[in-house]
Amino acid sequence: MCSQVEREARLSHDESMANVSGGGSQTALREQNTAAITAALTSGGPQLQAGLARATGLSRATVSNIVGDEVAAGRFRTEKTMQNGRWGTLVTLADNEQYVIGIDIGRTHIRLTASDAAHRLFGLREIALELGHLPPDTFARARQLVDELVVEAGLAREQISRIGIAVPASINRDGYVVQQTVLDEWSGIDIAALAAEKLQVDVVVDNDANLGAYALAAGNQEGTLVYIKVASGIGAGIAIRDRLYHSMSGLVGEVGHMPVGEGGQTCYCGSRGCLETLASTRSIASAYARILGAPATVEDVAAAVMDGNPAAVRIVTEAGDALGRILASICHLLSPCKIVIGGPLSAAGTVLIDAAVAAVRFRVQPSALKSTVFTSSPLGERTEMVGACLAAHNPPEGAALAYYAPVTDD
Repeated sequence: MCSQVEREARLSHDESMANVSGGGSQTALREQNTAAITAALTSGGPQLQAGLARATGLSRATVSNIVGDEVAAGRFRTEKTMQNGRWGTLVTLADNEQYVIGIDIGRTHIRLTASDAAHRLFGLREIALELGHLPPDTFARARQLVDELVVEAGLAREQISRIGIAVPASINRDGYVVQQTVLDEWSGIDIAALAAEKLQVDVVVDNDANLGAYALAAGNQEGTLVYIKVASGIGAGIAIRDRLYHSMSGLVGEVGHMPVGEGGQTCYCGSRGCLETLASTRSIASAYARILGAPATVEDVAAAVMDGNPAAVRIVTEAGDALGRILASICHLLSPCKIVIGGPLSAAGTVLIDAAVAAVRFRVQPSALKSTVFTSSPLGERTEMVGACLAAHNPPEGAALAYYAPVTDD
């Protein structure tokens, strides 16, 4: 094992040798290193200098020198901060005149916020949507919210450089919804192009669970993170270090349609016994409504769980057990470093995640869980929206991009 000092010395030596043997000038190498640090700040937001060294593979001395030069040039900002009982230098990108917006679209809501170059969020807005909302109407309402935010913040529309959009659907690289989802009316539509047209700005669009994983993995340089969003549908986003996993088809992380067992209820996908029929917020609310003999929402269930209602606790516990059976397969397949569970049921405390973890530990070989941490999302219901902001700052490879082309009179 090398000591930290030995590793730093080796990095400095390697960088010095690159100056004389790489075929490029010292200036070109410095520009490359500066670009790497800037990219790390763009994708991961504010970071300690030590974290930037780990993220870029550069020595701490090199990072410190470049940060100092960039601060002097007005492109970075630094401040002293304490983390884990130690003082460090926090580095952020300096303010500029460009901003991005992140939008989270769900079955019954739109939630959005803006972000500056330093990844500071502002202008949060959220409205309810009626069931069965159509893409043109939804993006028209999103445009109204964006315009309100821009005016309130005192910005010009041209200062919004890109909008990131999280949706509960599988999106291919061309921007199309590739299969039936909890948003039935969105299937087969090129929503990336439609969003760019309606919002009149460049957009990046991805699955909501993917962007949740993107937010939670920002700046991570080791291991695999799996984010499970439990909502009207259930999806998984997978990040290997800080990069999202995408498939060529656009389908990935459709854990809600993995069968928990033989038989069971028929899912809207046509199969029986899918996880969503047992653990989605729709199925949980429906089960509680049958007991009440009256309509119920997932918020009602969460409140009842917190009050210790035995029926509500049983329903959520059984949902967690079903979720855990699917997570067991994921653990055997990936042995991830972290599994994060998010969605509206976070308001019900730890009942869901506790039941899921118990089911996983009952079924998975201990060696596969040796390094796995289970947790709820620290970002709460804003997880996907924050991921959409990060995607707007730095679009993940494999996400759908669409560019706004204003119509001009010839």
